[in-house]
Amino acid sequence: MDYREHLFRPLSLHFVDQLVDEIFSNPDDFEIIYTLIFDTEEKVAWRAAWACQKISEKFPVWFTEKQFMELAGLAISTPHGGLKRGCLSVLYNLDLPDSIPVDFLNSCFEWMISPRSPIAVQALSMKLLYKICLKEPDLINEFRTYLESISPDDYSKGFNAARNKILKNLIAK
Repeated sequence: MDYREHLFRPLSLHFVDQLVDEIFSNPDDFEIIYTLIFDTEEKVAWRAAWACQKISEKFPVWFTEKQFMELAGLAISTPHGGLKRGCLSVLYNLDLPDSIPVDFLNSCFEWMISPRSPIAVQALSMKLLYKICLKEPDLINEFRTYLESISPDDYSKGFNAARNKILKNLIAK
């Protein structure tokens, strides 16, 4: 299958599922679809990230620490909301590396509270920060302070639901 060409096709109900099933049938092709996340054509890149998100849900072990770092870097550098969301979704499904890049950590804090960030990016950033806190307990107090200082009136119901759930879990720690 020409994966890049497939990613240019019109979206359909089974668009990504077809692609992911093809990768599951041919695991050696995973690297091809992963590489397409970095394609210069935004449509190809964010759709490849969407496919990799589904792959990461089932086979997170297919992703390496190097790929975690590459996706974190892409999330920081891309202005495309869908691609950023896709990268963050994949990263959320992966095991955290021993060392989290500080610029990625700072970016997650910024995206979480930025009213310019799409709600999905805000929520994924918050969930990733919580996951990082579980691995790095020294960050819990800072993260909790951030969440407690946020005025619920400034954010969506979805954001506030995620915030409240995470705060409840943090208080239990």
